[in-house]
Amino acid sequence: MSVASIILASMPLSLPKRQVLSRLGHDARTKLAPKQERFLQEQMHRAFALVKAQGVYRCLSITSNDGEKVMLADRSCIYSRDLAKMLSEAQQVWLAAVSIGAALEERCAQLFENGQAAAAAVYDAVGSESADAAMDFLQEYVGTQLIRSARNLSKFRFSPGYGDWSLEAQKDFFFWLNPERIGLQLNEKLLLIPEKSVTALAGIKILKDE
Repeated sequence: MSVASIILASMPLSLPKRQVLSRLGHDARTKLAPKQERFLQEQMHRAFALVKAQGVYRCLSITSNDGEKVMLADRSCIYSRDLAKMLSEAQQVWLAAVSIGAALEERCAQLFENGQAAAAAVYDAVGSESADAAMDFLQEYVGTQLIRSARNLSKFRFSPGYGDWSLEAQKDFFFWLNPERIGLQLNEKLLLIPEKSVTALAGIKILKDE
């Protein structure tokens, strides 16, 4: 099965406050002074107001998996033992990319240049956690859609650069998804632009009738 890529032009995210605070080194036991609490709250909400999350995804059938590489229906190939193992029981793959846009990243750079490093750190944390939240949302959304056609989307996902999956695989996502349509680019170091963007793959198992 090969389906054209689908774009979600907007995603209704909530501010991932707990994750942002954790990224900044604060946990549930951390006691913040009132002034610090007000600062963090204000900066988090200002940063999150700049988040414009978009996503694109596609499902492709797996034609073979020999434990070393995974061949897909479009004749592309994934070279990774880790991914081959993760996809050992999958019949399809879900390919996705999300971005929160460039506005937050640009404002973060401005703050840092203006000597407001503390505020910039909050913006950076909000951006990173919001990008992860966008991918979580997209994966959950698609999983709900797929179950209607008796397919189960794995809760696990894998991104280029993790395990033995080369960062070179970022190029494949631009072939699979044309993520330029949601504003994504790839630089010469194979890093996504805007920086607060994520690409990922997950397995799809076709459920059999009992």
